Amino acid sequence: MRKLLLTIALLAVFSIPAAAQGSVALTFDDGPSKVTTHILDALENVDGRGTFFVLGNRCEDYPKILRRMVRRGHEIGGHSWGHARLTQLGAANLCDDLQRTAQAIEQYSGRPPSLLRPPYGSINTRLRLHAGLPIIHWSVDTQDWKHCDELCPARGEQQCMREVEKMVDNVLANLRDGDIILMHDIFGFTQQAALRLIEQLHAQGWQMVTVSELFAQRGMVLQPGEVYYHAHVE
Repeated sequence: MRKLLLTIALLAVFSIPAAAQGSVALTFDDGPSKVTTHILDALENVDGRGTFFVLGNRCEDYPKILRRMVRRGHEIGGHSWGHARLTQLGAANLCDDLQRTAQAIEQYSGRPPSLLRPPYGSINTRLRLHAGLPIIHWSVDTQDWKHCDELCPARGEQQCMREVEKMVDNVLANLRDGDIILMHDIFGFTQQAALRLIEQLHAQGWQMVTVSELFAQRGMVLQPGEVYYHAHVE
């Protein structure tokens, strides 16, 4: 009997996953694109979910990716029609941009957007008044766009991988339960960095959830027109 109990105890120890660190929301702006497919693969391989803030004018070209997002439990938010700075638009043009974007998302994904992230993170009173959705900012900016191929065409593969590791290490070093992480799913660099980050988050026991799930876990209800930077519980 003692030997049996010891065997059961050992099996239990080795079946326990890495200690849970908490939950974070990985968010991706400016897509969808071909890069998005690889990020979805990586998330789904570890039973994770993400939130994708898409441009309305890209939806028609990637309906399969958008439908996959919905089918697999990811979340879709609006990110304007063509990346205009929404705070510089008058009320009529702002409402038109938001409406066109929402219609495109619903048409090609089968579901309307649940959140809004304005380009550049620019927010003003007019935007909050007309948003009609919770406005999601971020608490962790990876600044992945600084490493995109267009800005760094001359760097080699080894330099690129060093930048990937540095970026991932920087994110993990100060990560908190309830953080919202900003990336962009249009760059080859982001694809490599996101895959590495997802791998490390999973290995360290972090749960990757959608933005709405992140707040729901804490009993927090997102309100239209309100701005959210994180879901920290102080």
